[in-house]
Amino acid sequence: MGTRLRRDFGTALLTLVLLIPGTARAEEFSACWVTSRLDPSRLEQVQVTRCRVAGGRIVDYASDSDVPGVLYPNIGTDLVGECWYYTSRTTQYVILALYGDGSAEVGWDPDSGGIIALGPRLPRCSSEPTEASQPVAEAWEYVISYIHPPPILDVNPRSGDGITGLATFVGVAVPADHRARITTTGGTVLELFVEVSTVIVDWGDGTVDTYPATPQALAGYPDGIASHIYETKNPGYIITVSYDWTARWRIIGGPWQPLPVPNTTTTIPYPVAEIISDLTG
Repeated sequence: MGTRLRRDFGTALLTLVLLIPGTARAEEFSACWVTSRLDPSRLEQVQVTRCRVAGGRIVDYASDSDVPGVLYPNIGTDLVGECWYYTSRTTQYVILALYGDGSAEVGWDPDSGGIIALGPRLPRCSSEPTEASQPVAEAWEYVISYIHPPPILDVNPRSGDGITGLATFVGVAVPADHRARITTTGGTVLELFVEVSTVIVDWGDGTVDTYPATPQALAGYPDGIASHIYETKNPGYIITVSYDWTARWRIIGGPWQPLPVPNTTTTIPYPVAEIISDLTG
């Protein structure tokens, strides 16, 4: 669902002929919702897609597929309540599931490799909507601004001195857990929690270990537990260390919701040599 695709429904209305000003094809639409209008040729109400042109005009189309240009989902509030609608402005919302009655399950794509489902399905807006602020978006912006830089490594033996059969230790400082409360632009108070849940070490020889994010575990040489013994020499080993971040948010008093945030990673070259004993008489 990372690719935002235009969603079409109401195909039964494709034969309905509407007079659409040709100039609308060069314009942008602030909102497109569904409503009913009288078809004078059939003397009955039919469903149409009604769009507010960015310049202020309202244009009716037989269906979503007749609206010129690419449309993206958005969340707003109409006369009934919270709902979803289309706009020609790029958004970070995606349709996770679309139902025959026009309702949809909507997600929010933070471009981090994980889509956040926004809860129960929403009806399609049936009157002109007002764009709604989304708390998850503001929670995401805060968490991303907080996330620490990649780990700074202390490797022993240092890079260039690695030897087969001798333990290599990795030490790294672990950022403290972080809690915060923020007030969104819509006045909603959010609680946030951010932590490094684990530290992942890829030793470069096919071994990947996960360690608890504690100062004791990542203390480095000689007391830390993040260590590895290389069995084969190789001048091309690369050690990769990642903070595995966990974040969640909630409206005060509500259930916690996860935020998929990216790891922060540091890599260093780590050539490994071997000691060969040479016995001479």
